[in-house]
Amino acid sequence: MPPKLPPALPFLILLSFLFFYLYSTSLLPHSSPSSSTTTTTTTTTKTRTTSCNFFKGNWILDRTKSAKPLYDESCPFHRNAWNCLRNHRENIGLINSWRWVPKDCELPKIDPERFLELMRNRNIGLVGDSLNENFLVSFLCILRVADGSAKKWKRKGAWRGAYFPKFNVTVSYHRAVLLAKYEWQPKQPTMNDGQKGIYRVDVDIPAEDWATITDYYDVLIFNTGHWWGYDKFPKETPLVFYRAGQPILPPLGLFDGFKVVLESMVSYIEREIPRKTLKFWRLQSPRHFYGGDWNQNGSCLLNEPLKEHEVIH
Repeated sequence: MPPKLPPALPFLILLSFLFFYLYSTSLLPHSSPSSSTTTTTTTTTKTRTTSCNFFKGNWILDRTKSAKPLYDESCPFHRNAWNCLRNHRENIGLINSWRWVPKDCELPKIDPERFLELMRNRNIGLVGDSLNENFLVSFLCILRVADGSAKKWKRKGAWRGAYFPKFNVTVSYHRAVLLAKYEWQPKQPTMNDGQKGIYRVDVDIPAEDWATITDYYDVLIFNTGHWWGYDKFPKETPLVFYRAGQPILPPLGLFDGFKVVLESMVSYIEREIPRKTLKFWRLQSPRHFYGGDWNQNGSCLLNEPLKEHEVIH
């Protein structure tokens, strides 16, 4: 029987939603009593509400100046290959004109200076796979608008990051694609025929990339998901799961192992990371490549978001 997800996991996900809500509403401009902005939910216009679901809405094409990116191609935190502005990605202007509009409330554009002021003297860490890394790069470029003296920061084992001296804020990313510790073990006589070796995963041990740095951060954002597939770990080089130094028997399949790792990592986070640290879990976004995967000459050919009824095969 597959292991159940821990009761704490939904709480972490709920916490992440709550964090986004509080963060977004904190960036809204303050209004006077005579302002048309209201906190009720009975009007027909877009309003600030205390029960807004930012995840229900639509992508709207917005050609106004306010829809353009806050930063340009000169941002130093982009990898050259990722810099769509510098590389003149086809139709980048159109792509950047799509804006997410929640169904029953407003989602204001981020104010980087106010965000950094709210986070003054604090540190933000992202842990996980390339989804968190990609988010970080764009986020750093946005925040740099408020502090042009921002510097690259790769201390404490960070894969990449930045320090904003004007606000004494650090934002960085630690690469840990499975969250748990895993390592390559070459082929042994006891292994099945056709196996070149295995990747041993210790489900109860966090990856060294982040296990020793959690005291440094005031906010931690975790994610994992896209590496849990047979494209990453085929049967010739599978994941084999261990607990307390011993193989888990009977052996777990990849997706059951994923559940056990999530359970163990959530337990570790609750037990070991200081309670004062704001912790939340980031969910996955879908793949959207045509003609192959990201490392097989695949490309994203879309110029507009998918409709709700559409599926990429």
